[in-house]
Amino acid sequence: MAPFQLKDVSLDIKKSILSYINRPEDLKNLCLTSKEIRELATPALYRRMLLFIGGQKDLRISAMLAPNNPGIPHIRKIYLEFEKTLMPRTQNVDDSSDEESAPDVEDVSIATRQAQLTVRLLLDFLPPNILEVFSWQNWEPLSVDNWLLLCKKQHRLQAVEIGAMDRALAPILEKEIDVIANSFKDVVSLHFYPDKLDRLQACQRLLQAKPNISKLYLSSGFQFTNDPIPDDLHDSSTRPGLLTRTMFSHMQPFETCTPMAIRNLSFDNIELRYAADTYMKVITFKTLEDLQIHECVGADMLFSQLSKPHLRPSKLKNLRWLQEETNEPHALEAFEGLLESLSGLEILHIDINNMQLLPKPAALAHHGKTLKSLFIRSAANSTANSTRIHTYETHEFDVICTSCTELRQLSVTFPPTIVSNAVLDSEYKSFLNHTKKLQHLTTLAIQRWPTMRDPYNVNYDKVRPSWLSLYEHHLQRFAQRIFEASDENAIERGWGLGTRSLLAVVAFGSNGKSLYENNGDDPFKLKQIPFVRGLKVDPFGKSSLLAVRTEWRMVRYVEPESDILNHSLYDLDDVHSGP
Repeated sequence: MAPFQLKDVSLDIKKSILSYINRPEDLKNLCLTSKEIRELATPALYRRMLLFIGGQKDLRISAMLAPNNPGIPHIRKIYLEFEKTLMPRTQNVDDSSDEESAPDVEDVSIATRQAQLTVRLLLDFLPPNILEVFSWQNWEPLSVDNWLLLCKKQHRLQAVEIGAMDRALAPILEKEIDVIANSFKDVVSLHFYPDKLDRLQACQRLLQAKPNISKLYLSSGFQFTNDPIPDDLHDSSTRPGLLTRTMFSHMQPFETCTPMAIRNLSFDNIELRYAADTYMKVITFKTLEDLQIHECVGADMLFSQLSKPHLRPSKLKNLRWLQEETNEPHALEAFEGLLESLSGLEILHIDINNMQLLPKPAALAHHGKTLKSLFIRSAANSTANSTRIHTYETHEFDVICTSCTELRQLSVTFPPTIVSNAVLDSEYKSFLNHTKKLQHLTTLAIQRWPTMRDPYNVNYDKVRPSWLSLYEHHLQRFAQRIFEASDENAIERGWGLGTRSLLAVVAFGSNGKSLYENNGDDPFKLKQIPFVRGLKVDPFGKSSLLAVRTEWRMVRYVEPESDILNHSLYDLDDVHSGP
């Protein structure tokens, strides 16, 4: 009998196999194997694209847009970021100094104009009606001409953004609203980042033309501009603020309007103290499935309102509350009341500063049967330059692990410990033992950095560059001990995959947006160091477990259920996920 080969497999099975491959490097290598595999892997490789423009990498985009590129028709989502590395100068170059000078204002202005030209070329050469998402992720002003070209050429867009523009958009949008509204017939998500009154008016025209949306992201950018912030920007006890009365002007009076049924809602830098008279009149919160609150003053009043039976979002699955600075003493109490009134949460992320307590374990245990992802961080500013991170007591953490049996991702603050010790501290060991009760746990993030003995003392997240290699070595050994203990527990209880547990990622630190910043031999701040489950083989062919350090952007290609490692609202989660 002839050996079974890949070419003998049916086309449907080949596509099913390729659906499990999500790392771009692997998809690129597959495209180089054979013509048949290339045709199958090309759509997945080109579906999502992250492009850095405004620098030297712009030269590669022209090659990508070649007419004979078979991947161009398969592009569905494009994310653009402004690259800080500028084009090299070809004249008056002084090579006598090895120091690289910082780009001046003129260089940045030239790079910005170059980025706008690159966007124009990209939109001109892309085939029409293929894009679903086109995101400008750099907070730099986008050319109005480029935005209008995008709207007129791509009629399959599902998400539309309005942010900083190079000139007024509202008058142009007013003239061509019918054409643009027809182009946005498939739009289900609106992302608004208004920073001027003109942008607010443009958001209102677009919202009036597309009232039947399912996702709304509202972020105020007035405080990030050089213009003075209007005194009546946010709502007050006497009247709606500039944001609400402009953006939702077509729905006034709010008491008699028909509210929008939205499933995903995000507030960023919006004052919500009087949301009951404005936002809760124009939006039906009962239909929400995803709610994100980031840097919103008066969020405690919104939580109190949502706890009422007639306003309670009964379908809510995802709840995130991120607050850098909060002065509301009852904010956490109101949030706990909301948690106890809800049921069926699957994702819960809490990251709050200037708070003296942690959420009560009983409020978290209320969602124990459904909760799959839990991120909790609460800190108090003890001094001007230091932060004291709160930690649960051992019995409180036991309540969480005992109740939340379906957890797959967990990120909490562990007690202090010394990573170089042969024997762990009793309290730290108790925390690790409690996590063994989580049968489905795949990602464990320990937010507090373990310390080291003198003279290599590490004050939580500060470490000298000369000690980093030694510190990472200790962390690798520590992560490996966690993996081995988890495997022993899974084998003993008959959990996991039979020979090991499901735990695939152990990370130290709270956010993986950047690893660290090095300035000479000065202490620098670590952000996150993740370790994934690996394998080592000795010279005799015997394999064993090995904790392997990797970058946070690569972790999701090893374990898809690891998005808790990056909880910021501004991160491109969709860009780096699988196809």
